[in-house]
Amino acid sequence: MRRTKEQAAETRRLILEAAERLFLERDYETVSLEEIAAAAGITRGAVHWHFHNKQGLLLAIR
Repeated sequence: MRRTKEQAAETRRLILEAAERLFLERDYETVSLEEIAAAAGITRGAVHWHFHNKQGLLLAIR
């Protein structure tokens, strides 16, 4: 199923919020992409699609 731009933007927002919360709670180095995906309620593949890796995610938050 193809996602709309609005759905993609919402997924991106959920990932950013989950990642920021986890990074603040536990520190960047100790958080995995799997944990971020689970906290956002999405797949790890979705995190990779939007941000490629954890560093890309951190840069987007900053």
